Amino acid sequence: MSSRLFKSLALTQIPRAVASASARPAIARVAWQQPVFTTTATRFYAKSKDNKKKSNESKAAASADQEEEEFVRQFNEKQMQEKYEKQISQLKEHLSVMRMGRANPSLLDNVRVRIEHSHFSLKDLAQVTVRDPQTLLVTVHDADYMSAVDKSIREAGLNLNPIIDNKVIKVPIPKPTKESRDKMAKLVSTTGEQAKHKVRSLRQDGMKQLKHDSKHQSADEIKKLEKTVQNLTDKYNKSIDELLKAKIKEIQS
Repeated sequence: MSSRLFKSLALTQIPRAVASASARPAIARVAWQQPVFTTTATRFYAKSKDNKKKSNESKAAASADQEEEEFVRQFNEKQMQEKYEKQISQLKEHLSVMRMGRANPSLLDNVRVRIEHSHFSLKDLAQVTVRDPQTLLVTVHDADYMSAVDKSIREAGLNLNPIIDNKVIKVPIPKPTKESRDKMAKLVSTTGEQAKHKVRSLRQDGMKQLKHDSKHQSADEIKKLEKTVQNLTDKYNKSIDELLKAKIKEIQS
């Protein structure tokens, strides 16, 4: 009897142990399948993204501040006006040597002499003096350049016909005729057009400078300065016209 009782108890305990043993792995699997780290990983990614965004914003702000500090305006109204004035002064100087019928050394001031592949001012190569009221004398420092100087004077558009005489070049100043006056007037007009071309170039430079400055200046301010540039251009073009008119009148009279 005791033997049967033992066997019965043993058989009863075995299924419980088996059931208990089989239940434990199931619980462990359920616990393992829980997304324990999912939330933590997601938060870490979001935080990293926010930090990166803030870093980019900080860099952009720093770059903008640096650019603002380094910006220098290119347009300067005073400097531009000085450039216009310089063109007018040069034109006056050129017109002053365009005289009819009288010998004056300044008549040859603008003559350029071509030697090999370079151009030189006549004043650097020779001395110009007055022989008489109708004749200039050009003494060339180096005799090898005599022919080049003679050719340059002849082709300067001054209606002059130099003559090589031993070691000097004589430049007779012709008495003014209608033909010579017309040629001189034409030369004056050409000189004036060259001056206007330079004025237009200055205007273009000013507009380019304002286009650069528009990145850091208001549209109203840029528009106002553009109008200033145009007014300066009109003013100095008018001055050129007045100088040309007066000079042509002087030549034709």
